[in-house]
Formats: sequence, C-alpha cells, structure tokens
Amino acid sequence: MKQRESDLPPYRAESERNLTPLLRHRAVSLAAEAAGAHACHLVGGALRDAALRLEFRDLDLVIERDGLSFAQRIAATLPARLVELGGDRFAAFRLVADDLTLDIWDRQGAPIEADLARRDLTIHAFALEIPGGAVIDPFGGLIDLENKVLRATSETSFASDPLRVLRLARFAAQLPGFMASEPTLALAADAAAALERVAGERIRVELEHLLELPGFLSAAELLVRLTLYPGLWLPPGHSPISHGSEELMTRLRHLEVLADHTRERVERALARQAVLFAQLPLSAEQAATDVVDHSHHEGLLTRATALQLKRLLVWDGLPRDTAGQRWFLHRCGSLWPTVACFLAARSQSPCTVAKYQGILAQLEALCRASGDEIFEPEPLVSGTELISNLGLREGKTLGHILYAIRRRQIEGRLTTRDEALSLAKLLALQRPDNTG
Repeated sequence: MKQRESDLPPYRAESERNLTPLLRHRAVSLAAEAAGAHACHLVGGALRDAALRLEFRDLDLVIERDGLSFAQRIAATLPARLVELGGDRFAAFRLVADDLTLDIWDRQGAPIEADLARRDLTIHAFALEIPGGAVIDPFGGLIDLENKVLRATSETSFASDPLRVLRLARFAAQLPGFMASEPTLALAADAAAALERVAGERIRVELEHLLELPGFLSAAELLVRLTLYPGLWLPPGHSPISHGSEELMTRLRHLEVLADHTRERVERALARQAVLFAQLPLSAEQAATDVVDHSHHEGLLTRATALQLKRLLVWDGLPRDTAGQRWFLHRCGSLWPTVACFLAARSQSPCTVAKYQGILAQLEALCRASGDEIFEPEPLVSGTELISNLGLREGKTLGHILYAIRRRQIEGRLTTRDEALSLAKLLALQRPDNTG
C-alpha cells in the first residue's frame, strides 16, 4: 500500500510532489494505456530533474515484458519513429518524436529493483510507477538528491562501465552544488585506468558534452582529482614532467572570466579544450599539437576539432602592434574572438579584464574599418605577372615572394601594385637562382 504523504519524511514528500507532473505528460499517459497488465516505471534523468524542479526533455521507461509491442503501440499513437537499440541484458527501443525522445527498456520479467541496481548513481536509481505514482527507491536516491550527493549505486558501478567515470565528472558540472562522496571518488579512481580500453569515440562524445556545460570548472577539478588530466590525452610512453594542477585551474578560471567579458561570441568548449592541451605537463621536446594529432588518431577528437585546436595552439600570444593584429585576424578568421580569449587566459603575464577588453576593442575596430582588406584582400599582383615582368619561374621562390607580398598587404605595409612589384624585385635579387 502506498504511504500517505503525512507519513513520509519531508524531503521525500516534497520530491514525490515534484514527480507528480510527470504522470500527466502525454507520452507517459500513452505508455500507461499501452502497458496493459504489465508493470511500467519511469526511471533515469527525467525523474532526477523533475525532483530538482529542473526542465527535462527525454524520458526513460522500463516495462516488465513485451517491450517491442509496447513500443510499437506508443509509436503509432504519438506518432514517433521507432528505433531498436538492442542490448546485452535488456531489449531496448527508442522512440523519436518532434519534441521528445523516449527510451524503453524491457526487463523481461526481472524485478524493477534489479534494473535500478545496474544504474550508475543513486540519484538515477529510483523509479516512479505509472500510472499509480508509487516511488521505488531502494538505494536512497531521493535523500542523496536532497543532500546534493553523487553516490555510486554499487561497488561495481564504475568497474562495469569505466565510461561512467567521465559521466561522474559531467554530473558534477551539470548539477550545481552536487559533490561526489569520498567512497564514490575512490571507486571512480580505481576504474579510471580502464578508460584506455574504452573506444575513443565513446570517450569523445562524453567529453564533448562535458566541455559545453556552464559548470565545466567543477568537471575539470574532478578530472584532475581522478588523474584523468593529463593522462587521458597523453600517448603511451609520454611521461609528464612534474607540474602542479593549480596552474591549470587558474587558467581555466581566468578563461571563464574573460569569456564573460567578450562581446563577440567565444566558442567556450573549444577554448576550454585548448587550455587543457596548452597546459599539458610536457617536456621541452614534446609539443601540444603532437598530442592533438595523437588524440585525433585515437578517436578522442574529430578531425575538424583537431584542426581548430591547432589553429589556437600555434600562437604564442596576442599581437600588440597594428600589423600583427591585422595578420592575427586574417589567420584566425571568424574564430578570432575564441583565439584571443584563449591566448589572454594562458598568458604568462596576468591579463586583466580591462587590458583584455582594450585589446578586443582594437581588434574590433580593425574589423570594422578594414574587414575586407584583412579577411579577403584582392591580390595586388599575381604569379603570372611576376613571371612575365620579372622573368621568374614557377617554384618555391615564386611562392615565397607571393606569400611575402600577401602578408605585408594584409598587415597594411603594402597598398599598391607598384609597391608589391618593388618588393618582388628586391626579393628576386636575393634569390637569383629562380630567374629565367
């Protein structure tokens, strides 16, 4: 028999009240009808978020048996596209509608408590019966939500799936004020080394989610504490030289402050990742860009992200003179606010917000005044003209001369065709082996 609300602890009564609106959700009502005589429960992140009065979008359902026919009935009514996911121990299905994703797990007659026991954290290991509304909470997940504690459901929570170690960091960032319990941290630390056996693509997806979160700093602190930074990115055999982790956190905190004061859009996830790579404890013979290449090879980075990271890491610092700023804008393109924010955050000399905003103002003024001349300049001379006028041959010297002309043009040091030809003649005299 369901307990009366007056008999429940205050935290439990309030949490159950917060869960009640879920029972009125259209998809949940349809699921209750489709379940028939089979027991059906809501589980997972939607329950957690509803209990915390946070917005949710995706729902997870567990049905006692006959999951496929159950999913088909709901899909026909919603309507939604049905995808069979499969699974080692449970049949799994996904319904994708315009504004909702509904995952369905068939527990094939196993007790609901057994399904809850396989979940990572206690805050995900309670269930709401539909349509009755009874709460099944064998691991004390509701009280952990009340106390803002991230606690492993079992001793094997992380060992059974090491990727959950990264998800622990994600939940620390996603749920403000939540802290992992010490026993849970110990279990996660023990399982962290096993991440090397997890496919790089799976790790990448988790990291991409983590890097986008507003509370990323909390996740970064957990990565450091579990020694996932720097080990996750370093190739085997690359022993990091001794560095403290506090400098990394200082750079990341400074990045967040500067990004908050940037009117132009900063791609925070990319800037955060660049700081992680820039602050890797490498020896003088090691380069962060080499680790980026290794990470791409291992599936930890997409090719596009690896290329963008190298565009950030190639710079030593922010340019201060006008010529350097023009070249910086040209090389960075639309990514320049992100690169500027990253470089200011990693600067060895402290870059105050006021100083940083002053540099941004100069860059923005250049964009307004000379945008086309900087980003897409019309060539002052062509290679064909240089071959015709100076008797040059195609080859490296011609490419060197054209590059020198283009760079000086972008920097504002050449403005006319005659100036470009004069520079070309001077450079050709220095390399007479290329003339006809």
